[in-house]
Amino acid sequence: MSHSSADPQSRPPIPEELAAPIARPKTPTLGQILLERNLVTPDQLRQAMERQQRTRRRLGRVLVEMGFTTADAVLEALSGQLGVQSTRINSYTVNPEAVKFLPEKIARKHMAFPLLKLGSTLVVAIPSPRNLHTLDDLRFASGCEIQTMVAMETEIQTALDKYYGNHFGAADQEETGVVVIDVPTPQLDLHDEVAERSAVSLIDRIVARAAADRASDIHLEPMKNSLRVRFRIDGTFHDVAHLLLALAPAVIARLKVLSGMDISEHRNPQDGRFSATIGGRGLDVRASTYPTIWGEKAVLRLLDRTRLQLSLDSIMNEPALATFRELTRRPEGIVLVTGPTGSGKTSTLYAALAELAETGKNIITIEDPVEYWLPGVNQGQAHHKAGFDFARGLRAMLRQDPDVIMVGEIRDAETLETGIEAALTGHLVLSTLHTNSAVSTVTRLLEMGLEPYLLASAVTGILAQRLVRTVCEQCREPVTLSEGMRQLFKNDAPTTVYRGVGCPECRGIGYKGRRGIFELLVMNDEMRRLMYENASEAQMLNAARQAGLRTLRELCVQLVKDGVTTPEEVIRISQER
Repeated sequence: MSHSSADPQSRPPIPEELAAPIARPKTPTLGQILLERNLVTPDQLRQAMERQQRTRRRLGRVLVEMGFTTADAVLEALSGQLGVQSTRINSYTVNPEAVKFLPEKIARKHMAFPLLKLGSTLVVAIPSPRNLHTLDDLRFASGCEIQTMVAMETEIQTALDKYYGNHFGAADQEETGVVVIDVPTPQLDLHDEVAERSAVSLIDRIVARAAADRASDIHLEPMKNSLRVRFRIDGTFHDVAHLLLALAPAVIARLKVLSGMDISEHRNPQDGRFSATIGGRGLDVRASTYPTIWGEKAVLRLLDRTRLQLSLDSIMNEPALATFRELTRRPEGIVLVTGPTGSGKTSTLYAALAELAETGKNIITIEDPVEYWLPGVNQGQAHHKAGFDFARGLRAMLRQDPDVIMVGEIRDAETLETGIEAALTGHLVLSTLHTNSAVSTVTRLLEMGLEPYLLASAVTGILAQRLVRTVCEQCREPVTLSEGMRQLFKNDAPTTVYRGVGCPECRGIGYKGRRGIFELLVMNDEMRRLMYENASEAQMLNAARQAGLRTLRELCVQLVKDGVTTPEEVIRISQER
């Protein structure tokens, strides 16, 4: 990974072919290859497959144990099938130094044995060389590029016991599903050269692994006995590693140096940012620290410039797309995008601004912080210590002859009141708000103290959105809908829904990627009348439904029926109304 500042300690980027899942052509199975080579008979293969189903062992191992073929024949077939070299570990001269680069727990978890260290590459024997999740874990835990060789599982187990010792019990292997990185460091402190080198290597490996796993955030959390590393992938957390707690000060110090923070400040939160390049992909990394009872916690937000979608067509589907685009093309009024943190509000607004910038309009923003730089848009960042907040920035923008104004978030009545004034004086105002639905946003705005007639005159549309995890296409399988989940569908429940069982493509999660759902409320005469009368939220929701509004839950339920997502996602991202 390379950072924006020169860093001789940084490791080279992960090759693109290992950093992201790749499409693989279908290849013949091991059994088919052995049959074609007349190394087993159809009856022997049938018997072996029946035994494999009972024992859950690999087919090659079962064939050898039953005496139907030899280990050499199986390895030769696997080598041709997988496109990697094979090895007999019993006859291989193992380099003991290579063993030191792979922690025992991760080696046993993935049944991987290190054979040789060549420069920055670790040669590893493994029974499943194509498992991308395994390769990521090995690369992350060793800090090396991984070259695989296929070997028999029994021989790998024997080598693990010989070189690591056979004291490592099954209970230890299953204690945690994450990598434990134990970097030997004497008397660690911030000025120790070994600690600094370890921190540089760890940060590079963590960010590279996060980019490969499509993580949006990295959390480094000090605990009583370790520094926990978690990734947020498609909106949910996944434990990745536990580092020695003694490494935490050096790791946090390294992040502070990269992000331009004060390395000597430990009692107050700080924030900063830096750039990195992973496999040719440019990342903007936004970092923040927070003091806890066990030390400083750090969160890194990864913003991939190459994946930024600055088009509403790539984010929304009809009919919400056409209606929202029409709202943002109006010369005046307020358009609000609502939802919790991480629901994609900023991406939606940036896509709208990118389209408006092409019209040559004068567009000015006040954000906290600026996440992406948009060409043709005058972006400003709030500076609260200097007194430059959203309300003050919004008033200043009105003196800049703007056509379009974007306010990062409406947090108080003053910002809302200034935005209303801007909308009523011929400006298009875009902003965000943290509310659960489009209709509840109206109630929230009224509770902030503004007169109903002002809101009714200024607000033209409210978009509530969520990001729904989609089932992995590679491992999706039909399952029967449980009785408990049928209530989500009322009288129109499907008999079958789809779930992902977990595979290398989705890193064993069962979900891969997310899709936006959009609840769009357009202000009409009836809604304005209800606002004047201070009507209840239920009355407004009924009126909106009559005008064509579909709620977030209804939209998510439809995705379940279409096989795109799961019933669990309906419960996670929406509520019944």
